[in-house]
Amino acid sequence: MNLVAALDKEKGEALRKKYEKQLEHYTSDKEDVSEQAKELEAERDLSARRADRFDGGEALLEIGLVICSITLLAKNRGFWFGGMAVGATGVILAVTGLLLH
Repeated sequence: MNLVAALDKEKGEALRKKYEKQLEHYTSDKEDVSEQAKELEAERDLSARRADRFDGGEALLEIGLVICSITLLAKNRGFWFGGMAVGATGVILAVTGLLLH
């Protein structure tokens, strides 16, 4: 279909209408895809915030375990209670990750 050589105005008009329809279709799809992308970005951000809370909770639990282990070496109950407090804080931090919306 050599439009330039033939200078067929009917073919040119038909092609123009065809491309206008495609343009309208792509314009409407662009809005739908943009909306879907925003929803996926929000879901990604929520997952990242939850992961941060879970990681922080895990780190505090591990620190609490180490502090509790010092009790065996130092034979001081203060380390035991301190480790339990840090571990409990880690559990609370991890649970808050489940409560995020």
